[in-house]
Amino acid sequence: MNSKFAAFKEAVADTGIALLINFPLNMGLIVIARTYEMSVLLTTIFFTIIFTVVAIARKTYMRLYFEKRNRRKDSESA
Repeated sequence: MNSKFAAFKEAVADTGIALLINFPLNMGLIVIARTYEMSVLLTTIFFTIIFTVVAIARKTYMRLYFEKRNRRKDSESA
């Protein structure tokens, strides 16, 4: 498979999973921020930290998944 197309498929999959994770996560974080009556600045910092940690974890697992999948396909075609 063309490496550009494979990269595109990985990017689309990662972005789709991010949407599925981030929408409910955002709703939950808003509830927490409102419950604790956080200021705008504190809410922004809180959201940024949480979304960064989740994005790093998500991207790590997505990359590992696609790397394993690509290695398996390469070994089958060899």
